Amino acid sequence: MGRDRSRSGERTRRSRSRSLSVDDGARELWRVVKDDPYSFDGWTRLLQYVEQKDELDQAEGAYESFLKRYPFCYGYWRKYAEMQKRHKKYEKALNVYERGLQEISLSVDLWLSYISYIKEIAQGQRQADAKIRAIYLRALEACGMEFRSDKLWTQYIDWEIENGEYQKASQVYDIVLSTPTQGYIGHFERYRRFVEEREPDEILSMEEYEAITDKIYDKIKNDLDGAPLFIIEEFEEDISDEEVIDESQTKRTVTRRKHMPVALIAYRDEIIDRRTKLHLANEVEINSRLKYENSIRRPYFHVKPLERDQLSNWYKYLDFEIKEKKKKRIQVLFERCVISCALYEEMWIKYAVYLDSIKDTDGAREVFKRASEVHCSRKPGIHLAYSLFEEKHGDYGAAAAILYDFDRQYPGYASISLRKIHVSRRKNGKDKSPDYSSTISKFEKLMNEPGNSRRVSSFYAMKLARIHLKLRHDKKAAEKVIKEAISRDKDNLQLYMTLVDIAFSSSRFHERDVCDAFDFAIDSRYLSVEQKFIFSQRKLDFLEDLGNDPGKLQTHYLEHLKLEKELDEPAPTLFSNLKRKASFEEEVDSKRLKEGTDSPSDLVNTNNSFARTSIGNGDGNGGFYSPNVDLSGHDCLVNTPTYPETPTQPF
Repeated sequence: MGRDRSRSGERTRRSRSRSLSVDDGARELWRVVKDDPYSFDGWTRLLQYVEQKDELDQAEGAYESFLKRYPFCYGYWRKYAEMQKRHKKYEKALNVYERGLQEISLSVDLWLSYISYIKEIAQGQRQADAKIRAIYLRALEACGMEFRSDKLWTQYIDWEIENGEYQKASQVYDIVLSTPTQGYIGHFERYRRFVEEREPDEILSMEEYEAITDKIYDKIKNDLDGAPLFIIEEFEEDISDEEVIDESQTKRTVTRRKHMPVALIAYRDEIIDRRTKLHLANEVEINSRLKYENSIRRPYFHVKPLERDQLSNWYKYLDFEIKEKKKKRIQVLFERCVISCALYEEMWIKYAVYLDSIKDTDGAREVFKRASEVHCSRKPGIHLAYSLFEEKHGDYGAAAAILYDFDRQYPGYASISLRKIHVSRRKNGKDKSPDYSSTISKFEKLMNEPGNSRRVSSFYAMKLARIHLKLRHDKKAAEKVIKEAISRDKDNLQLYMTLVDIAFSSSRFHERDVCDAFDFAIDSRYLSVEQKFIFSQRKLDFLEDLGNDPGKLQTHYLEHLKLEKELDEPAPTLFSNLKRKASFEEEVDSKRLKEGTDSPSDLVNTNNSFARTSIGNGDGNGGFYSPNVDLSGHDCLVNTPTYPETPTQPF
């Protein structure tokens, strides 16, 4: 007995040790995802662990948290529902399926799993067939136009055939034969067999049956040689549980038509001929889409980036479908696209813009909410686009709230700060005499923000200068802002460029003002010789093209040659270079590339004008020089979208 107690105690200690180890493992896995809620690998390891442990309470917490962040992972909705079912939580299992299908209604696999579960729980219930049929029809309405939905179509048709509902099966065939799917050839072949194995009146509506009878009778009446088209047969069939009224009566006598062989051939030929026309028309639709469908290598959701050719294919496919102008097909394709491209904000923006273009404002707003609250919640571009959408529709409060909510969660994005200012400015700008004092004070606050680098402050300074120049028509104030920025950021080439452009901004500019702006850069102690030479060359061009004093031109030419001698490599001069000179902008762009400016691929590329406007340089207007913002030392700014560096037009 003593030995037994000892062994029992040892087993208890081992059991407790294992339990403690399991708890430690769970805590460690939870710690990983709490430290980084967007660690997909961390979440999948946690879910694998709770699946193995099979403790429902702990599993519910893990699944709920994961699916809140990644609702397009249909396989985990299915696993979650199956776990509820294993623990006999049948209502909860139903709820999980319904929630999952609300999030990813195009998942054929999730629908099939749900239907299988409905069949289990409906077994033996009254109206079971009606309930199952209703779920099948819901599924086809939701995802029947998915190109890879063939399994769902086939399963439903087979289920109706098994239940003896041949006319219903035939009606479903008529729909699928007109629906572009991957397995369209197989559907047509199965339909041919379906027709050849049954009497025509069993599969056709009475209306179509009579129409075909009228068409074929004159052709075959001589071959019938006076015989009828069909004879009536009687046979017994089982009464289904749903139809039982008297339990002692389990069978009933029914009649059916048996068509003469010559009539049967004629009927079947006409039926197949009619469906062949549907099939061939459908084939044309499929062939026009096949190149796009065959290029989709990842139709499901994953956190791994898509290849560029995959994104390009989605763009081209969407543009093709939009040109076809079939709203249902367009929306289904967009829903397929945002599953595969869920983490690409430009796809959501394209979807919302399409819906807005067809006056579906509520639908567009819902797309923006889905993207900004779940799939792209940390990306500024979708919030900028969402805000612009609300502003466009006159809801300035909602537009501002979207930006402020994002800024509170993810502070430090220059594009968000700019848009906040400009939403307010545009709202106030509707007044006859707009007051820009609030706009100016907000820019000044950003310029003097303690945590901002010199480059960030200079960026805001150039934006403020533009307000002074273009909206307030105060050239002196614009110059003052830029010169103060230069005093803080002395080697920022773009500030000097901006100063020159301010001088050029008026159609009645003063030659002296322009020359002073050039000299401000040329005389700077903080610019390199190469940078000064660029400004000197542009001043030379200005005096040659627009100046009125040949003495000034001669004097500056001598200064220009003197500066040229300081260059490491001699540059072609105005007189020695016989080829076309590179423009000032081209030279600056070349210089920037050497200095390591961001490449165009680093900019947000949305391939649609709305998105470019919403993600661009804050106020939706291009052309003002924007800085290559130095983000070093600003962790919160690591993902700040850069702005186009190439000057497109002067002030």
